[in-house]
Amino acid sequence: MKATVISATLLALAASAAAQRYNTSAPFALKIESANATLDGVYLSSCHAGAAIEELCLAGTTAPGSYGTYYHNTTADLDVEGFHTGPLFWNLPANVDGVLQNVSSGLSFLYRPFGSVALPLLQPGSGEINVGFDADAKLFISNDLIESTFTDSSYPNYTAPFPVYQWFACFNYNLGYYYQSLGWATTGVATNPTCQPVNVTREFI
Repeated sequence: MKATVISATLLALAASAAAQRYNTSAPFALKIESANATLDGVYLSSCHAGAAIEELCLAGTTAPGSYGTYYHNTTADLDVEGFHTGPLFWNLPANVDGVLQNVSSGLSFLYRPFGSVALPLLQPGSGEINVGFDADAKLFISNDLIESTFTDSSYPNYTAPFPVYQWFACFNYNLGYYYQSLGWATTGVATNPTCQPVNVTREFI
């Protein structure tokens, strides 16, 4: 895959986001755990889904190399049940004003008004979400506001943040690209009939 052409301005935004108060992990791969034998043990890899945009695509049972190598920026300020959280990112090989550089591309979500599955995307900038890995190396997102407890008579109460695991492997469509890739069911249930529940685990390289 050839390097993406990217502007120096976008590179500066990515560098600024990455330079915050984080500690960066050792490199790792992301692997699926599933009750479905055809999905279990499959690695995720960054796949082109637009200009400087990647999805997390299913890429077989062989570790996918640089396009499947990720990092985790964490801080103790964002602990969830004792697990550090922060942005997950991939180094996008990019041509910046004629110079080949690695640009930090953080994980964010694309939400659709009529879709049940949010699409995890990797792209430069500052809109990345905070994620964590639990004691079993499983990827989670934290929640501290339980919508099902809302009433019409009182202001909602925040809870202590807790891990949530709502990952699915689905055939996802975005910007003309149709891949079998990772998805996040916003309500815990995916209406896309191709979706199957999975866990995503970290495997250090």
